[in-house]
Amino acid sequence: MTTETTKTEWKAGEVVTISQNTKLLKRSDKKLYSNIASENYVCVREATKGQRGILVKGLGKVRRERIILVNGKPFLKDEREELFVGKHYYSYPFPTVKELKEVLDIVRSDMDIQQQLIDNGMFFNPNGTFWVSDTKAQFLGLKQTLQYYDPSTDRLAIAKSLDERHQRLTIAYF
Repeated sequence: MTTETTKTEWKAGEVVTISQNTKLLKRSDKKLYSNIASENYVCVREATKGQRGILVKGLGKVRRERIILVNGKPFLKDEREELFVGKHYYSYPFPTVKELKEVLDIVRSDMDIQQQLIDNGMFFNPNGTFWVSDTKAQFLGLKQTLQYYDPSTDRLAIAKSLDERHQRLTIAYF
């Protein structure tokens, strides 16, 4: 999910609080699965006439065993809402490799943004490994497998162990 906001005047390094925005991904029996964008982000790129602005939220390291696939995409039960007849699960969306590379390039080169992420408890190592939304089909395309991006090799790799831990971040555009 690409989250778009309506405001366009945030400055790089500014801490941004956005109102909750959800997108339903799947309805299953008594369960709903949605992507969410809410709360605090750090602006890493200002919007200009030629490009959208970027907001980032660092979400720490996550073990593979906590991530499920919903409609073929990674989903982590970040928040849960009890409904009258079931549960509604929310996940901050995982970025694509292309989106992630763009953010990592920006963050690596800007110490002020890195400091703002640290000050707001959202720091991530831009040279570490990251979960991405890109999945890989295995067994004649019948089964999707989680992947992570490794900046040191500029490649995607398949998560092999349930104990594997990689960093996670989410991105919103304005």
